[in-house]
Amino acid sequence: MTLQRLLLAAGAASVLVAFATPGGTPPLAEQDTASSPDARALYMEHCASCHGETGDGKGNEELERPARSFLLGGYSYGNTQNAVRRSVLHGIPGTPMPAFGATLGTDEINAVADYVISLGPPGTIVQPGESVLVVEDRPMVVKGMMPAYEQGTFREPRSLIVGFPSGTTFQFRAEDGRLLTVRQGEFLDRRDWGGRGGAELQPLGTLTWKASRASRDFTEFADAKTGKGLRRKVKRTEIKGDDVWIHFDLLDEAGDRVGGGQEFLSFLMVNDVPVPMRAILGSGEGREIGLRELPGKKGRASNSIDVTTTSNGLVACVLDDAPNMRIYLHAPAWTPSLAASFLASLQKKD
Repeated sequence: MTLQRLLLAAGAASVLVAFATPGGTPPLAEQDTASSPDARALYMEHCASCHGETGDGKGNEELERPARSFLLGGYSYGNTQNAVRRSVLHGIPGTPMPAFGATLGTDEINAVADYVISLGPPGTIVQPGESVLVVEDRPMVVKGMMPAYEQGTFREPRSLIVGFPSGTTFQFRAEDGRLLTVRQGEFLDRRDWGGRGGAELQPLGTLTWKASRASRDFTEFADAKTGKGLRRKVKRTEIKGDDVWIHFDLLDEAGDRVGGGQEFLSFLMVNDVPVPMRAILGSGEGREIGLRELPGKKGRASNSIDVTTTSNGLVACVLDDAPNMRIYLHAPAWTPSLAASFLASLQKKD
């Protein structure tokens, strides 16, 4: 399903209908398996313009920052064979590296990944340890203790960590579903399996976004009559195919349930690069609720969407037809390409 279906779901009274990734994980292209793919030819066709014919990162494509040199043997998602393959399949969010899942077949992606590895020095690729969790063909949800993500903060004794095959990991506070961090790369080293437990999970990806103090204290929904914020309480998580939903109750100051909702984790494809996207929907039960105003730079898109660009690298969209739904895009600005992809996803039918 698409964002068009999400819009319909958001207007369906108290029933929050789930929706799937708009242009999310692309299907692998069909491929003739009669012969083995020519890895170097594929590399020259799809990779050399940025990474150079020898893999030195000196291609002829003009980029905002230099492409990675494969000769050095360092890779964005980590030095495992699965990590390199993931980069080719899903692209790398926040960079010009596109996803080739809809362009190349499985054997071709494997061939390109192996060829890239062959350009690096011997011994570059390592095998993950037994305690390392690897996200393969569908999302993974793990609960446990996480270390402090910045100086001056405390470790999180109860975190909800969601990993995607694209290499994106979301860390939420397990109790109220507040997003704390987003990382890119390998998933987790589950060292808490040893001994009597109580050890921290070790995130393996690179931190790409972290909650500010203001965002950690922000409550998404409020009582429409009193204006007082409503607290979320996570009920359960659900994985369906490529999609992850976090279901929650909405509680008032007294701790009484006054509504519920869900947060959906997905990706918006922008120029073949996946941009992390979260949609939060809520509805009241016997009490009217609404979204609280989000601080940031305000704007309008297509005469029907309120757009807020926050100071901590988020673009938030609220559609006129779905006033109790806010869609967060993890992007620093509402660029023409981001706007075009978002608007197109609203028009795209299943």
